[in-house]
Amino acid sequence: MSVIPMHDFFEEIKEEKTLTMTGNYAVAGAVTQTEPDVICAFPITPQTQSVEGLSDVVNHGRLKAAFVNVESELAAISYITAAVIAGARGFTATASQGYLLMHEGLPMAVGWRAPIYMLISNRAWNAPNLSIWNSWEVTLADHGWNKIFSENVQETYDAAILSCMISEKTLFPTCFCHDGFIISHSAQKFKAIPDETVKKLTPRRPRHTVRTDNPGCWGGIVTPDYFMEQRRALDLAKKDVPKEIDAMFDLFAKETGRKYSSIETFNIEKAKTAIVTMGSMCGTIKQWMRNVPDIGLIKIRTYRPFPSERLRKIIEDNKIEKLIVLEKNDAPGAPVPQVTQTILPVTYPLGTIVHSFIPGLGGRDVTVDELNAAKKRMEKINDMKGDLYEYLGVRIKQGVIEGE
Repeated sequence: MSVIPMHDFFEEIKEEKTLTMTGNYAVAGAVTQTEPDVICAFPITPQTQSVEGLSDVVNHGRLKAAFVNVESELAAISYITAAVIAGARGFTATASQGYLLMHEGLPMAVGWRAPIYMLISNRAWNAPNLSIWNSWEVTLADHGWNKIFSENVQETYDAAILSCMISEKTLFPTCFCHDGFIISHSAQKFKAIPDETVKKLTPRRPRHTVRTDNPGCWGGIVTPDYFMEQRRALDLAKKDVPKEIDAMFDLFAKETGRKYSSIETFNIEKAKTAIVTMGSMCGTIKQWMRNVPDIGLIKIRTYRPFPSERLRKIIEDNKIEKLIVLEKNDAPGAPVPQVTQTILPVTYPLGTIVHSFIPGLGGRDVTVDELNAAKKRMEKINDMKGDLYEYLGVRIKQGVIEGE
């Protein structure tokens, strides 16, 4: 990897090129190729390198974009939303407490149909104390954003381009998520797409914007007489998004040879029990499965909109009896964490037994021992009674780790 990390993106990429970069710098390269007009971000670990990389290519003159330094993440989402509804192509990035601080502005981007694309470097939020390492804070709340998860550097590079495509096709903002440090700071090889191919994949699409020659009202108050109708209109529009995302995946595959899907499966055909998860854990699970042929993997790429019908069909067609949900988030006081909350309505009509396991919070490694422990525990679970979730690999008393 170069001592000048963004060096390879200072010049036009004329043909497919194999590079070695961290996930954050790979994202910065991909965003450079999509040619945003405005980049607006506030640095926060572990996404900082992504906007540092973009500032480098802007300073070098490679990217003709306005790079706007703001005083907070709330300012970042507010600024980029305004820029995008005024007609700009706009990118931002954040993580953890920054994402929480953005929450006031996240729904507005949806309501205004602002096609922002945003990187989330997944990081635990500060409870009970400060952590800069990986958890899935992005599953915390639903505002109507599209959300895509990546397993490795190649996928996060591709996801940056796909998110630009998806947001501008669907007119819903899209965040693409990679696991902090595990992907954001991991140097891996990936194949960069030629600039001309990226331009072909990301054309500027006509859309309704703020214009002085055609005045309109944005952000006005909505009385009780009309608020529900507007919310329902957003919900109805969202129902068309899954097929539009699939169309973007197909277009990307046609131009690059890399095929993505909202759900990907591994070793599922003969398994009665399957693991459902997202992100970097999938790589660990695939390695583990080489010695565990009776477990399948269902990898969720598109967390929102959630591919409910596709997941149900996979479970039905393969006669899956039990699902182990692995998720790097918890929800104190809730019956189950957020990803399992999403999966249970899908599996309820099928009678599938679902149990949630929480590993790897705060950046802790997800180990083979923990996967073995989840498998062993699931073999004894035959109903949906009692606790529906448990933590993996936690200390239950000094010197003893549960699951070992």
